[in-house]
Amino acid sequence: MCGVGGIYLPGTQIIHGEHEQILSRLNEAMELRGPDASGVKISERVGLVHRRLSIIDLNERSNQPVESEDWILSYNGEIYNFKDIRKELSDKYKFETTCDTEVLLLALQEWGIEGALGKCAGMFAFLAYNKREEVLYAARDRMGIKPLLMTRLDDGGYCFASSVGALVSSIPDRAWERDNSALGSFFSLGAPYTTAGVFKGIHRVEPAHYIRCTPDGNYDTHRYWEPQYRPDFTMDDLASVVREHQVADVDVALFMSGGVDSTFLATVSEDLDCFHLISPETAYAEAVAERFGRKFVQVAPNLEQYYRYQVHVTRMHGEPLMSCGIPYVVSKEVRDHGYTVAISANGADELFHGYPRTPMPEYTPKNLPLHETKTYRWINQQVAHIFRDNRNFTMPEFEKHIPSLASVIGNLIEQCHLPNFPPSASHRWLELMTYVLHDLNATLDASSMANSVEVRVPFLDHRIVEGVLSWEANKLVTPKYGRKSPLKEYLSDYFPMSFFNRPKLGFSIHTDSLGPITKMSEHALARYKKNRSFRVNKKEKYGEYERDMIYLGSCCQVHEIWDEFANEQTGVRS
Repeated sequence: MCGVGGIYLPGTQIIHGEHEQILSRLNEAMELRGPDASGVKISERVGLVHRRLSIIDLNERSNQPVESEDWILSYNGEIYNFKDIRKELSDKYKFETTCDTEVLLLALQEWGIEGALGKCAGMFAFLAYNKREEVLYAARDRMGIKPLLMTRLDDGGYCFASSVGALVSSIPDRAWERDNSALGSFFSLGAPYTTAGVFKGIHRVEPAHYIRCTPDGNYDTHRYWEPQYRPDFTMDDLASVVREHQVADVDVALFMSGGVDSTFLATVSEDLDCFHLISPETAYAEAVAERFGRKFVQVAPNLEQYYRYQVHVTRMHGEPLMSCGIPYVVSKEVRDHGYTVAISANGADELFHGYPRTPMPEYTPKNLPLHETKTYRWINQQVAHIFRDNRNFTMPEFEKHIPSLASVIGNLIEQCHLPNFPPSASHRWLELMTYVLHDLNATLDASSMANSVEVRVPFLDHRIVEGVLSWEANKLVTPKYGRKSPLKEYLSDYFPMSFFNRPKLGFSIHTDSLGPITKMSEHALARYKKNRSFRVNKKEKYGEYERDMIYLGSCCQVHEIWDEFANEQTGVRS
């Protein structure tokens, strides 16, 4: 995992001293994303920056940016099927490294941007300059696991980076203004979910898209993927894809909750030492590690560290993230034990109907295990569980920018409908394209990169996503196994089903530290109420009111931290 950045100049401009200073600051700002090596490649029209976290082919020959006959590339991520692509290219090209970066470079050389993206399965964000066309391409993986952001320079040039924080710190002379639409969306979800960043003029490259910047000063955006119906996808296919995610020339750890998803990852993978955030499931997590002979490390957060971690992640990332302290705690422990790669089960619950909030229109099982909760029936219930209901609170500064649940539902019904898939697939896709994309993905990337750790998420591999979305709800939820039935059935060869017949907890904080952390959020909400920047509607409580109040307290607490960072950029308090 790495950090990428760059500048592209349209017209007759060429890279000069001021641009070189921006590139240098980008390099410095992204050091934690790639502490092992740094590189800058400057041509007349383009300058690309790369920070390397060495994972595959640790030799310096795999440092970036890299160059072929027609392309210059700065790439962040992992292409898990790179060995297959390499075989396909080997008759025509001589490889000088064993890394996936060279494979991507030569795939671009051979097939161009669309062809290369169509071949690659993985998590990535990259900048690729075509020397013949004098065009810069900025691409992001299908599920939005890796970030990539863009802004325009005063001279009309384009500037890209792996985080908002890197962009803002690399252009210090700009009077960065807050974008209230992005900040309003943060209070709705717990992470900004607009295309715009939280500072005006910064925009996200969208998942499954690439941007094409041309010499005439314009750019256009292209979507290169949508989910395809794969009804023949099997659990053996799923296990095979998961195993690809273990490819590395360094040791790999596992985020082990003790639940179904992480236990499945431990079962199908090899030699993954387990890191567990202490919880009531500790005995189960330890039993899994013992079953497969894995090292087992327990992680116990404390209040003082948790706050410092939030500050560190927020300032590096440049945007507020409600839950950034949780993955930071575990990522830090992973790094302290000498690992630079970990695997997480993020996305499995949303994909496999792990939550009762996700409707199953085509199927309602009459009988489920006693610990399973009845499934919600309607999309408005599902959305209310993910987003805050703006009728429960008022924030004068963001009053026009916090969307109503009605507007959210209206947009999502259109955006997340998957034709030709089972009806429940659209509801699962909604989860993946809201909570997972904007909150879980961003939070995990920012928190792990702040520790110089690459975290891989096999359940968000697009091949698995397409396959599992193609399965009917009655395959995913059954009277015998309950929710996530295919995973439990697979695991039944290794563990008794009594092992999983318990309420779900998840990979979160459940220790004595949770009390002080909750108090910290409550105090922040009280401060926001006191200064009249936040008013609570106590007369009529809509939807999941109590849940909204808990999450809004966490949002206020992290927003305070981000606000201090923003003041340094704008000099004006929000």
